[in-house]
Amino acid sequence: MILGSLTLMHDSQARLITEQLAQERDTHGMVFHSVVAEGFTGGFFLNRLLPWRPDDIFFADETRDTLVLMSGAVYNRDELIALSNSPENPGDPELIARLFLQYGPEFVGRLNGDFAILIWQPGKKQAYLFRDHVGIRSLAWAFSDGRLLFSTDIIALCRTFSDGHNIDQDYLSGYFRYIDNRMTPDRHVKKLLPGHYLHYSETGIELTKYWHAELIRTEKELSYDMMLSELTLILRDSVRIRSDKRFTAAAHVSSGLDSGIVTGLVREEYSRQENFYGFSWSPRVSDHSEVKYDERNSVIHFCEKTGITPVFSDLSPERFTKIISSSYGNPGLFYEDRTVEQAAELGVNLLFSGWGGDEFISTGDRGVEQDLLAGLKLRTFLRRNPVKPLKRFIKNQLQYVVYPALGVLDKGTAKSFRLDARYLKRSFRKSDRRAIRNFYFHTSRRQMHLRVLQFYHLQRRCENWMINGYRQGVEYRYPLLDRRIIEYMLKIPSELLCTTDQSRPLLREMGKDILQDDIRLNNSKTDPVSLAYTRKLFRDASLSFIDEANEWKANPDLNFIDFGRLAKDIKQHTESPDPASEMPFFKAVVNIKAAHEFTKAYRKK
Repeated sequence: MILGSLTLMHDSQARLITEQLAQERDTHGMVFHSVVAEGFTGGFFLNRLLPWRPDDIFFADETRDTLVLMSGAVYNRDELIALSNSPENPGDPELIARLFLQYGPEFVGRLNGDFAILIWQPGKKQAYLFRDHVGIRSLAWAFSDGRLLFSTDIIALCRTFSDGHNIDQDYLSGYFRYIDNRMTPDRHVKKLLPGHYLHYSETGIELTKYWHAELIRTEKELSYDMMLSELTLILRDSVRIRSDKRFTAAAHVSSGLDSGIVTGLVREEYSRQENFYGFSWSPRVSDHSEVKYDERNSVIHFCEKTGITPVFSDLSPERFTKIISSSYGNPGLFYEDRTVEQAAELGVNLLFSGWGGDEFISTGDRGVEQDLLAGLKLRTFLRRNPVKPLKRFIKNQLQYVVYPALGVLDKGTAKSFRLDARYLKRSFRKSDRRAIRNFYFHTSRRQMHLRVLQFYHLQRRCENWMINGYRQGVEYRYPLLDRRIIEYMLKIPSELLCTTDQSRPLLREMGKDILQDDIRLNNSKTDPVSLAYTRKLFRDASLSFIDEANEWKANPDLNFIDFGRLAKDIKQHTESPDPASEMPFFKAVVNIKAAHEFTKAYRKK
């Protein structure tokens, strides 16, 4: 993790600002390394549980007026070393410096990695901030009084910049509705967008987009066999280049295609690692033995086959309430908080995830039907969408073709939005229209892929997990978000995804030698045991929190909450609970508590 303050003038406040930004060195067991140069004060954190060394983060060449700070990793090192005429095994920051000096800022387009980079040239009075193509690594910045501040810890930068005040209420309302996920707690602090770099000079701040995925054209001559072969090679290589043997690796496991294939391939790469763990969000203990489907059985079978030790969640009600009460550290998924703790306890410091598969390589039906109609592939369209029974045909076309094209939410989704926003005051209840458009509304599969990148939910999870994981000594890898996979999916004609009648056909085909059929052919993403487990956690936590409602009401940061409606529902659910409306109520109470605790920690001196 990197941070700093840059100025082209004398700045007596720079060291103080950097000290405030680096306050995390007093917690979480991390060690802060200070870096000071002309016009720059900052540094980086190393976590003792991670194998990173200073030369993985920092490089300076005074003779060539170049200083580099880097968070993350570059994966196509061999290609880049040959390109830059570098020494045999330079650290990534030195390699970056050489590429920059040789090719200028456009060098970044040649990288394949997860990175946030600062390049500072005091003699030329200029600096650059770079963020990776997809946005796996976080990076935020603020500009005030001629000073540029940056940090990979977004919330820490916001808290320092705003002195713990002025929390953006639209940001907090994101617990209950769709917002622009690029927002931060302070409106003056911006996230550097994926595939962009920032140039700071005497003329001010200039932002440049360097990755243009929207310019990739469909390759109509691509054949099915060629597509499957090339994507398989890219997928395997994506896992290989992320498999840094300096780390002790593990992976998320489930009955899903994405995590299953990633885990199987990672296990092959780490075949010599004696203990390889697979972390599941399913509960270790459950009394729901009567359910027809239990994902844990598939996980156990898969782990036995691949030589993996399954680790199921031991997220007890007590641990769950503690996590919610300390959500400042990770305003993301509550379940992963315990998973990363379990990983650290078992000596794991590199965790692979199948996150991002649904949006690209294992995409299902989204946008495919529109493409078939637009391309007049009527025979394929009718094979996938038989007219009889007519009622189902009409329903499917409304859901998959008409509604996305017209910008209309189906009734079920619209209802869920209303339930999620039930306890917001009227002026806050509507979700951000552009965010909804990016996720739900599209007229082609290509447009869907591009818009989910803009929706920013992929990056938001990666940001939260990166920051929280690094503090606890765990790094994350997302092979399915390799930019080469995304670029390849944008080239594929949709009719090639219709060769079989299976949904999510590509990973099902690629998984034949990796997954057993109960996972490879599973069409459901629902696990009744996990759902029941989650429901109980939320129920127990919410009932333990409701006595705090008056304290929440007194919090000025939460004045977007309709506490009158909340009080009525607390009374109703206490006196005569309604099973049909319990879960939205439980979720709302838990999220209000999380938002409340976030604001307390944010403002705390």
